[in-house]
Amino acid sequence: MSENNFSTEYADLRPLHTSSYGNSRLFTAQNNGRKVVVKALKADRADNPQCRASLRSEYDMTASFDNKFVRKAIDFVRIDGLGDCIILEYVEGKSLAEHVRVGTLSEKQVKNVLVDVCDGLSCLHRNQVVHGNLTPENIMVSADGNRAKLIDIGVPVTDPGADRELLIKEMEMVAPEIIKGEDFDVRADIYSLGKIMEFIGERNITKQFLPVATHCTQFSKEQRYDSISEVRSGITKGHPVVKTLVLLLLFALLAVLAFIFVPRIRSNVMMERAARKEVDFNRAVGVIQSETPALCEKYRLTSLSEKLSPNWSDDSLRLVQTLMPFFGTEDYKARGLKAMDDQRTQIENSRQNDFNILLLNEFKNANDSLAVALKAVLVEPTDEQLLKEAQKWHGRMK
Repeated sequence: MSENNFSTEYADLRPLHTSSYGNSRLFTAQNNGRKVVVKALKADRADNPQCRASLRSEYDMTASFDNKFVRKAIDFVRIDGLGDCIILEYVEGKSLAEHVRVGTLSEKQVKNVLVDVCDGLSCLHRNQVVHGNLTPENIMVSADGNRAKLIDIGVPVTDPGADRELLIKEMEMVAPEIIKGEDFDVRADIYSLGKIMEFIGERNITKQFLPVATHCTQFSKEQRYDSISEVRSGITKGHPVVKTLVLLLLFALLAVLAFIFVPRIRSNVMMERAARKEVDFNRAVGVIQSETPALCEKYRLTSLSEKLSPNWSDDSLRLVQTLMPFFGTEDYKARGLKAMDDQRTQIENSRQNDFNILLLNEFKNANDSLAVALKAVLVEPTDEQLLKEAQKWHGRMK
C-alpha cells in the first residue's frame, strides 16, 4: 500500500503485528519526528460498528492513565486507508516472552520486571480496570532488562472464525472465569501473572517465585490473592539474618512433624482437590450434553442434498471453552474431547434420521420407472422395507 494513501500526519506506516485470533493489527509510524504505534482494526472489520465501538472504548479506558509502567494511549484518530486508530506510545525494548525464551534475564532482573508489572497493575486496578490479557508478549522489557511496561490492555475479543487449537494455546494464560464468560475482577490479572511466573520457572531462569505463582493460579478465584499488592509482597519479601536463623530452627522442628503428618495431609488435600475438580468437570460436561437436543434441532437436515456432517464450528468452539480449564490434564482433555465427539455423533445420527424420513417420503411419491419397479415387488411393505428399496433407488438416481 502506498504511503500516499495515509494522512501526512502519520507517515512511514509499517506493519508490526496482526492478532491471530482478535480484531486488530499494529503498525509503527512517524509523527512529527517521533515514533509511535498505530492500532487499527483488521481491513475486513474497519467499518464494523461493533468493532469500532470496542476500539473507541479501549481508548477511552486507557487514555487517562499516566503511569510509567503502563503504555500511554496518545490519541484517537481516523487515518485514510486504516479507519479508526488508537495512537500509542512506542516502547523501546523486547517483550518478556523474547527475553525468557533466549535466557537473557538474571534472577534479579526478573524480580525487577515482576515488581514493575505489579506496580502497573496497581495503577489499573485503582482505576477499576482489569488488564484481562496479561501475557509475556504484552509486557515490554527495557534494553537493560531491569524495567517493564504493560501494553495491550483489554480482554481479548476472539474472532469466531479463528482456529480452535490456536485459540486454546493463545489463551492459556487467561483466567478460567474470562474464558467461561463469567464475571471477573482483579484476581483474573493475578491468575495471569502467576502463569507468567510459571512460564519463567519452566525455562529454568528462576524458580524462586513458583510458591507465589501457585497461590496466584488457583482455579477458584476465591483461593487466590485478593490484591496485586499481596502478590508484590510475596515477590519482594525477605528475612533478616536473625529472623532467618530462628525460622531455620522452626523449620527443623516442623520438618520432623511434617515427616509424620504431611504425607497424610497431602494425600487428603490431593483427594479433595481431585474430587472438586471431578465435580466441576462433570458439571461442564453436563452443560454440553444439555445443549445436544437444541443443537440437533438447530442443525436439522432439510434436504437430501445436504451433507450429513454439519458445519458446527461456531458452537463447538463455544462449548470447548467450557472445557478448556481442564485441558491441562491429559485424562480430562481426552474425556472432554470424547464428550464433544459424542455430541457430534448424536447430531449426525439425528441428521441421518432426518435423511431417512426425507428419502422415504420422496420414494413413496416417486413415479419414475425405477421407483415403480422397486415398489412393485413388495407386498404390503413396511417402512423398513421401503427404506431399503429407497436407498437402492437413491443410489442409482445420483
